[in-house]
Amino acid sequence: MKKVTTNYIFVLLYQLLIIITPIFTMPYVIRVLMPENVGVEAYVSSIVQIFTAFAALGMGDYGRKVIASVKREQDLKVEFYSLYVVQSFFSVIVLLIYLIFTFHTKQYQMLFLINILTILSYVFDITWFYTGQENMKNIMIRNMVVRLGSMIGIFSFVKGPDDLAIYVWINAATLLLGQLVTWLPLLRKWKGFEIRWEKAKRHVIPVMTVAIVPIITLIPLALNKVILGNMTTAMDVGFYNQAFKLMTLFVVFVTALSTVMSPRMVKQYNGAKKEDFERSMYFSFRYVALSTLPLVTGLIAIAPLFIPLFLGSAFQSSVLNLQILAPSLFFSGLAGIFGLQILVTTGKNKSYAFSVLLAAVISLGTNIIFIRWWGSYGTAVSYTIFMTMTCLLQAYFARKYFSIKKMIQQIAPYVAASLIAFTAEIGIAYVLNGYAVTVIATQVFVGGIVYFGILLLFRDPLLLKVGRIIQSKIVRKKQAER
Repeated sequence: MKKVTTNYIFVLLYQLLIIITPIFTMPYVIRVLMPENVGVEAYVSSIVQIFTAFAALGMGDYGRKVIASVKREQDLKVEFYSLYVVQSFFSVIVLLIYLIFTFHTKQYQMLFLINILTILSYVFDITWFYTGQENMKNIMIRNMVVRLGSMIGIFSFVKGPDDLAIYVWINAATLLLGQLVTWLPLLRKWKGFEIRWEKAKRHVIPVMTVAIVPIITLIPLALNKVILGNMTTAMDVGFYNQAFKLMTLFVVFVTALSTVMSPRMVKQYNGAKKEDFERSMYFSFRYVALSTLPLVTGLIAIAPLFIPLFLGSAFQSSVLNLQILAPSLFFSGLAGIFGLQILVTTGKNKSYAFSVLLAAVISLGTNIIFIRWWGSYGTAVSYTIFMTMTCLLQAYFARKYFSIKKMIQQIAPYVAASLIAFTAEIGIAYVLNGYAVTVIATQVFVGGIVYFGILLLFRDPLLLKVGRIIQSKIVRKKQAER
């Protein structure tokens, strides 16, 4: 469990850096590039995202599981290159198709050309190997350096609306660099390639089955934004996309957990350690509820003041977008448990893919209808519907592996504490009349005190465990000093 904790800390630190970077860069970029250019970048990115989903091929989930299942060190090199051959074959095909698309498109062609680097980054993406090996330290440190370089580049070279292409290039180039540096430890460790074609062939069908999920997810993530842009304006896409970006910044707490827990649960399941598998699963339920529910209620409470302060008054429409999107944080966390930690781990790939497909089709239908009525708000509602339906469907398919009653018992205290904290945060917004920064800071501080105070009052096991760990470290440090 110590290894899991260490890996989780490194993943979380990297994910927190992903949060911090936009917090510094997003307000600057929006004010420098102006809302219309921000909308153009969001529109182009949504189209590029369609290609990257095909290039990624679902290797993140499948490759992580396969690598985690390898027991002998001597088999690791062969398994890795067998998987990478499949990934590189399909991703290079996608790259060629993207090049054809780029040279035949006229609108925003320069931005699409720059994003060739983005597609290339998926050709070289092998993060699944490190997550499967539960070896996060080196990869995360390298990517932290690259991420900081990106932030410095944006502040140094993006100075006005005409610098949109430079902004896109910095993001694409640093993404590619981040993938390339992950190869360095492997190239030093292994000399030469070792490919067995019969093994690679055996991976093709399972990879394509799992790949259905990220491809289907394009509907709510990218295609719905393309539809929004075609049915309304680039400005509306910008309003929705900025709210979506803010919401997804906080998904890192969930993705960090799934990244670290999935390989461990694969080993527990394959090793027939049922009790350990269930313990990990119910820990995940508690953690998701602990980390996402106060974020959901907190975002809804502070959005009216935070959006104008953070993005500028021109993005007032993003307030309701963010409030509508906020609940999807919680459902995304639960879907990560039901989908990745249970269905994929236990080999129920078809059920996993079908649940996402059905939810995406429903999201597409509602998006087309709701855009006509509510514009960008309709797309926000459709995404929340997608995450809710995905969660419910995956829970249904995974029902034999967990107890609904026990899950509700795990989550209920955090629901109650979050709602009470939300009431306090809303009350502060009505009572205080001052600078937005002061009101928001007070809301966050009081909300946090109320939330964690209630959990400590009822002796929440997760918080008590963290307290014991901190206490033991302090004791060991004092003993070492003596």
